[in-house]
Amino acid sequence: MANDPSEVVLRALRRTRQIRSFTDEGVDEAALGSILEVARWSGSSENSQPWMFLVVRRSAERQRIAELARYARHVGKAPLAIAIVMPGKDPETEAYDEGRVAERILIAAGALGLGAGIGWAEASEQAAVGALLEVTPPAFARTIISIGHPTEAALRPRSGPRTGRRPLAEFVRER
Repeated sequence: MANDPSEVVLRALRRTRQIRSFTDEGVDEAALGSILEVARWSGSSENSQPWMFLVVRRSAERQRIAELARYARHVGKAPLAIAIVMPGKDPETEAYDEGRVAERILIAAGALGLGAGIGWAEASEQAAVGALLEVTPPAFARTIISIGHPTEAALRPRSGPRTGRRPLAEFVRER
């Protein structure tokens, strides 16, 4: 059962987690390309593919994002980040599409042995982050994903085996 393709995928999904602490090692270009391909193939509302992926390579820009967006502090410590730029025309469907592609990027990074952390800029921070990244309104960059090689500390379990999640019976109901 361990080599069953469906179990391999399900295990990867169960083990995907936020990583916010990275080594100094850079991200291989082939790995970045693979992550971007997964992002490109993510589903979107009506197949609109509304996003643009802005790869943030400059350390100074990642550091500034970390200063501007309190929920993206980890971006300053990563060797690479991807900002998801949305057009700003349809907030409801764009939020849905943005969430789908962000999670896919996180999963793809993990599958490649990298770590990734989803960060975001609050509404009050988005104009400053957008200006830094030269995003022209109404487009905006709310979600910024840090990517890199996780530190050993980041990979350590935070809870005991089978204790990190509530039991299904606590939040699943059937009718």
